[in-house]
Parts: sequence; structure tokens; C-alpha cells
Amino acid sequence: MISNLFSANSLRLAKVTYVHPEGQKLEVMFLDNGDYGRDVQVMSPYAGTDFGFTGGIPSPEAEGLDANKTTDPNKRSIIAVIASLQGTHICLGFLFPQITHMAFTKKNDKNRMIERHTSDFYRTVDDAANMDMVHPGGASIRMGSGEAYTSLEAKDFDKRFKIQKNKTGNTTLALVNKSGGTTRVVLKPTGDIEVTATGNILIKADKKIDLTAGTDINIAAGGKVKVTGTRIDLN
Repeated sequence: MISNLFSANSLRLAKVTYVHPEGQKLEVMFLDNGDYGRDVQVMSPYAGTDFGFTGGIPSPEAEGLDANKTTDPNKRSIIAVIASLQGTHICLGFLFPQITHMAFTKKNDKNRMIERHTSDFYRTVDDAANMDMVHPGGASIRMGSGEAYTSLEAKDFDKRFKIQKNKTGNTTLALVNKSGGTTRVVLKPTGDIEVTATGNILIKADKKIDLTAGTDINIAAGGKVKVTGTRIDLN
């Protein structure tokens, strides 16, 4: 009986040594015997000619093959789960290394979901449905109780989660709609806020509206300025 090597299917763990994001492919060193695998395509939850999801396939910080080099916990290491199907290597997913920034405990962070990008941008949702999107430059969006976003720095089990990249402090937060006219709400790093609309702006409250300025309040209109109320005080 002649054995066909290409008919053998298996699952193996491998250390990622190099990435090719333009082809959604990896190069890996298998952990069981040190063999090298090239042209390893990464599986996506959905993918096609004109749709799909890609995480960009971040590179390990120490690229290249070195079978005798130990893993440095202070540098990015990536462990892949590789399926060999009829001679083709496919990356099914990834496993966290033993030492990681992403290990959070059930006691302090029950059911917390975290997605962290290599840029240090992250989003998280806790068991109370508080959702945060946090930019390392200082901007954040929160939906839930309170206004302060959830900082994850040193909250992980190994106390290694730290924001180090892209902390410029010059982050702009903008909401823009150009579906018909143009509406813009821009929070600038200078502390200024701009609200622009090619249509109307309506501010309405069932109770009072307070406007307070440290210096001047300027009102300019191409037409009439109309103020109505049961009582108008001019100081």
C-alpha cells in the first residue's frame, strides 16, 4: 500500500514568524517539530470577492525563524492554530500566549468583552452593558452609566495592559452626515466645539436652557433674531 501524504489531515500549533496581509497569509514555525510552513491562509468569519472581515494580521515584533529563541513576554508573540487539509495549511484562529495583556478575571470583570487593536485603540463591554470605545490620544465614546470611560490599564491578571502608542493628545472626535445636506459636530483637541448644518439646528428643552460664557456671546443672523418668553430679563 502506498501512503498518500496529501491525504493526511491534522491540527497543529505554530508560532507566527512573518505575515503577508495583502494575501491574508502567514509564515509559521510549527511547535511540535520546528518545521516551517509558508503560504498559510487565514480563515475569516466571512469573506468573498467584494465583502469580508480582516483584522489586518498584525506582525510579530520579532519576525523571522529562530527555533532556539525563547518567547519574550514584552514583545508581541502570536500562536496560530493550523489545520492541514489535503496538503494545504489553513489558519483556523489564534491562542493567547501564557503571558498576555488580555487576561481579565471573572471576579473583577465578569463577562467583559474586549477588542484591542495593535494601535492601543480598544473597545469593551461589561456585564452591566456599559460600552466604551477608547482612543489612546484621549478621546472616548461611552454608552452606559456615568460619563467616565473604563480604563483597562493594569486591570488584567498579569497587570501588563498599558496604553503606550498614539498618545499624541491631538485627537479630534467628529460626527459627519453628508447623506443630503451636511451636518457636522466636531470636538477639537483645542477644547473647541463646532456644530455646522446646511439646514436648521433645533435646540429644545421641556425645562430651562442655560448659556454661560466666560467672555462674549455673539449672535449673527442674516434675517431676524426673535426671542419670546413670558419674561425676558436684559442685564
